[in-house]
Formats: sequence, structure tokens, C-alpha cells
Amino acid sequence: MIIKYIAGPVIGSVIGYFTNFIAVKMLFHPRREVRVFGYKLPFTPGAIPKGKSRLAKSVGDAVGNNLITQSDIENKLLSDELADKIADMILDKLSISVNDLFGGLPDITEEDADSRKKVFSHSIAKYIAEAVSQADISGVLVEKAPGIIKSKLNNPMIAMFLTDELLQSVLAPVGAEIQSYIAEHGEEFIAPYVEQKLTDSGEKPLADIIEEFGIDREQLKKTIAALYKKAVSGCAENLMNWLDLSSIVEDKINEMDADELETLVMSVMKKEFKTIVNLGALIGFVLGLLNIFF
Repeated sequence: MIIKYIAGPVIGSVIGYFTNFIAVKMLFHPRREVRVFGYKLPFTPGAIPKGKSRLAKSVGDAVGNNLITQSDIENKLLSDELADKIADMILDKLSISVNDLFGGLPDITEEDADSRKKVFSHSIAKYIAEAVSQADISGVLVEKAPGIIKSKLNNPMIAMFLTDELLQSVLAPVGAEIQSYIAEHGEEFIAPYVEQKLTDSGEKPLADIIEEFGIDREQLKKTIAALYKKAVSGCAENLMNWLDLSSIVEDKINEMDADELETLVMSVMKKEFKTIVNLGALIGFVLGLLNIFF
């Protein structure tokens, strides 16, 4: 009599459990379609191997368009915490010496390093020469030089004849010639001194050289962080286009074989699949009980 009442729920529970267990397994198996007498069996291959490309595209679109948006990336990249970490990492790299800066790569020979240093020296020299050539040297000489010259003369008679107008008329073209010479020859004149300074500072860390210009680490850190944020703000949209997260995820899933894909899904959904199987047993048990009374 007892068997009559418990048989239905137990059998229903077993059937529900194994039905859902098989359904979960059939998501991944069989890996390939099965044919009998030339006819393909239904539900082969399993749902996930069969629809892997569609699944890959759907997951890629979900990640690229919904889960990780341009706004999410931009907010993360522009956070003060990350900007400070980036600035600290860059500052740490400034411990590199001048010699390592120009020749720190394995494939850079000593001749290549010297060539780089020479090119850099000429670039700095050109920058300095252009800045100096734009200064009003002639105007400075005309304004300042007469007073200096007179103060150095011990002979009042000579000083009396050297009027400001006379000195200015002589000094103005001299200043113009100096300015013209700097514009034409300043780079080649200044470059050797810059190169020698680089050579003398060869083993000195860049951070120390920067501090010699009156810029301390904290100032430099704030400047680097500000430049970093400005760069991110200006290229966030292009960065997302270059990354193309949707395609990356889609390609990654498509490259996986069926075993790898099953391992991935099970690592995420194992608990949920187990709940589905157990729920099948519970529903079968309840239906078995209802069958007794109805």
C-alpha cells in the first residue's frame, strides 16, 4: 500500500531529474551531428556547438554594446586613482639615465646611440636658436649697452663724445647682425655644447635633471596626470573603435573548440545547471504526488 503512494512521486522525481540532466548535457553534446541511414538525428549537434557562431556574436555584442561602453571605459581611465598610478609609473621610469635613454635597447649600437644623441642635440639647439633669434636683441643693445659702456669708461672726455644717440646708431646694426647670425648659424653653434652637456650627464637619471630645472616630483606628477587625462579625453572614442571589444569577444569564442567552450560555460553556470537538474526532480516529485490524488 505504501509503495503505491510513494512509487509515483519517486518515479516522477527520477524522471524529472534525469530529463533535465540529459537536457543540460545536450546543450553541449553531441559535438557533431549524428546520422543514421543517411538521416540526421534531431538535436544533433548539441545546441551550443551548433549555434557557436551565433552565440559568439550575441555575447560579443552584449559585451561591446551593453556591458562595457565607451562611457565605462572613459570613466575608469579618467579616474584620479588610475591617473595617479600612471603618473607614478612614468616617474619611476624617469630613473633611467641619459645614456640608457639613447642606447638602452638591445639592438642599439654605440654608434647608433651617439647618432641619436647628436640628432637630439641639434633639435634642442635649433629650438634654442629659434627662440633667441626671435628676441629683440637689437632693441636690448640700444637700450642697455650705452649706459654700460659709459659706466666702464674712466675718461670723461671720451664719454662726453660718446652720446647715447651715437652709441645707439652704432649698436642697432650690430644687434641686427647678431640676430641674423644666430638665426643662420645658431643651431650649429649651440649643438656641440648641448651634446657635451648630455655626455657629461650620461649617468645622471632624468628625474634628477628635471629637478635641476626647478620642477619637483609632485609638480611633475600632477603635470603627467593632467596630460594623461587630456589625452584619454581626446581619444576615448577612437580607442573604443580600435579595441572593438565586440569583435575581440566574438573571435575569442569562435576560436574555442567545443570542450573549451563547455568548460568555460560550466565554470560560470555549473551551480545554475545543478539547480535546474534538482528543480526537475522536485517538479517530478510534485507531479507524482498530484497523480495520486487526481
